[in-house]
Amino acid sequence: MTDQEHVRLAEAQRICEEQLEPNAERVDRSGQVPRENLEALAAAGLADGTFGGDAFRRAFVELLCAACGTTYFVITQHLGSCGQIAGSANTTLRERFLAEMVAGKHYVGVGFGHLRRPQPMLRATPVPGGWILNGVAPWVTGWPALSATIYGAHLPDGSHIYLYAPAVESDQQRVSAPLPLCAMGATETVEATLTDLFVPESDWVRDSSPEQLAASDTANLCNNVAPMFGVTQGSIRMLRQLATKKPFPVLSQAADALESELTQCRQTCFTLGDGDKSAAAWREQALEARAWAIELGVRAAHTGVAAASGGANSLDHPAQRRMREAMFYTLFQQTSEILQGTVARLARLP
Repeated sequence: MTDQEHVRLAEAQRICEEQLEPNAERVDRSGQVPRENLEALAAAGLADGTFGGDAFRRAFVELLCAACGTTYFVITQHLGSCGQIAGSANTTLRERFLAEMVAGKHYVGVGFGHLRRPQPMLRATPVPGGWILNGVAPWVTGWPALSATIYGAHLPDGSHIYLYAPAVESDQQRVSAPLPLCAMGATETVEATLTDLFVPESDWVRDSSPEQLAASDTANLCNNVAPMFGVTQGSIRMLRQLATKKPFPVLSQAADALESELTQCRQTCFTLGDGDKSAAAWREQALEARAWAIELGVRAAHTGVAAASGGANSLDHPAQRRMREAMFYTLFQQTSEILQGTVARLARLP
């Protein structure tokens, strides 16, 4: 990482230690987007999704997820949108919004995870001057904090289009109450129903295809593991804290063992993520590494629950929150391949 990346990462760690983690259980129970956390990160220049290389982004995500999964999941939508708009061929869109986005003054969410589903849920019909959107985007995270959303939709020819739409409720854009989630409930994730919503050509972000989405999912098999590494790191930190209060050597031993395995898993995943994806065995190895990262995170969180004893059943205890967040990250950006690989590893199938 560069010197500037190290400086920003140190500031992120300070915010996580002083603000995010101490308030994580309160935020988790609040049911509301943690605007104060978003503001603190933005003030430190950490709402800029165009900043930093892969090493910085992985370390940043791991820090956030070790501290407060809710904050991570809200801001990661925005960081991804910054990258989408920064990379768009639509220069006027960049000029209109990107500066305020990277400053944390204009949050943009996403609504395109449904594009991985076999049946189209949101369709875009070309009309003079733009497109008409009809259908449902089932997951739009952080709605009350959003200024806009980038929706992904199917075009009549089966290709994908990504369009920027202001986050304003109307007869054409209706959102549900926050979805009743057992994890990340405070992200205020909603379902958006679009009925003849017109999006002008000026708000086009990019075009894509099912094949390009599938290729991106494959290429990123080992690049989306940092959230689970964060849960693992947070659970290890909690085990070490418990070891100072309980007279059980096994707690420190467990923390050491998990720390060693985390180092190995992290190195394996990131080596594969940065490696030659055309190699014959790469896909199989990457799937195995992804499943390992998922299993490790769940196992570390479960270890924390066991070590915390009955206290872990309290909503005031971080052990139960991390267990739920590990469940969430198990499903995060899941494809059919990842599902099968994870189930096979967890069931100890040959």
